[in-house]
Amino acid sequence: MIYKRLFSIGVCFIVSVLVIVMLFVSSDYLRNRPNSFVRLLPPHKIIPGPILDLTTSGYYFAGFNKDKIYMGNFFIPNSILSIRSNMKDSIRLQLHFSRQASLLKGSFSIIEDSSVFVLDGNQPALFIGNLLSDSELKGSHPPFFNKAVHIDKRSFVLRAVINGNNVLIKYKSDSTGFKFGNTALKKQVDGIFCTDGNLVKTRDSKLLFYIYYYRNQFLCSDTNLKLMYAGKTIDTNTHAKIKVSYLRSSNQITLSAPPIYVNKQAAANNKFLFIVSGLKADNEKYSLLDEFSIIDVYAVSNGKYQFSFYLPNFNGKKLTDFRVDEQSLYALYDHYLYKYQLNF
Repeated sequence: MIYKRLFSIGVCFIVSVLVIVMLFVSSDYLRNRPNSFVRLLPPHKIIPGPILDLTTSGYYFAGFNKDKIYMGNFFIPNSILSIRSNMKDSIRLQLHFSRQASLLKGSFSIIEDSSVFVLDGNQPALFIGNLLSDSELKGSHPPFFNKAVHIDKRSFVLRAVINGNNVLIKYKSDSTGFKFGNTALKKQVDGIFCTDGNLVKTRDSKLLFYIYYYRNQFLCSDTNLKLMYAGKTIDTNTHAKIKVSYLRSSNQITLSAPPIYVNKQAAANNKFLFIVSGLKADNEKYSLLDEFSIIDVYAVSNGKYQFSFYLPNFNGKKLTDFRVDEQSLYALYDHYLYKYQLNF
């Protein structure tokens, strides 16, 4: 009896391991299979520059201001690291909150000129102040959200979950409620994971881009969420290749298999939209995705593909995130900040 039970447990364990292995193998195959597109790869589009060791992990891009880069840290929410664009000088700035204020895990800061906005979509809460002032940041109460960009003065575009679907809304911190536009995120599977993606803006804050993670589509809108055009990335994945499961015990939806990323990180300046692709082209080797991050470049004016370039891994680390400020591209590799000059 004991042997039969042990045998059954052993069989179940082996089957479970095989299922997991098969899922990952199939995921890797889908990522590396021929995708019926090629990339344009003109040489010398980026020029390597200085590197700065931030010494600890957890940093993210909070904003830019003339000759400064501002980095926030998820583990130190009341602090901003200000770095000169020459990557040589830096200073840490403290943010001041009231004693009653508290920030949950995942809160982040946005810096625009000398204004600082600290956002926490889980409470939800928004704190506003001046980066150069010792005064306490003032709080307001936006709707629950999971992504945000600042567009002007006290206006934001947020991604929220309403009726079980991701939606984009416009919110002003000095008013109540929020507004919808006609830039709708189109449901393909579940309305949450299938519409997940990146929300970025141009440097002058005139245009917004929403880039889907799991399909070859992105949306361009103005700051009132009026759709300007729907663009397509150069690959052929029109439908999100994801599997979701409903967990009755916690009343949650979760991914039941590794998703196929079509688009990863994204950034924009006033001329170009930059998207890190998760798929190789037919004129690229299988090993490329392990050694480089592939950045596809699209025109902001009409969404048309222009060309691509590669960012190599640094110290064995993949690209964590990146931003583009005019002709400078700042790449984050864990705790290393690498500056490149754009040659276009």
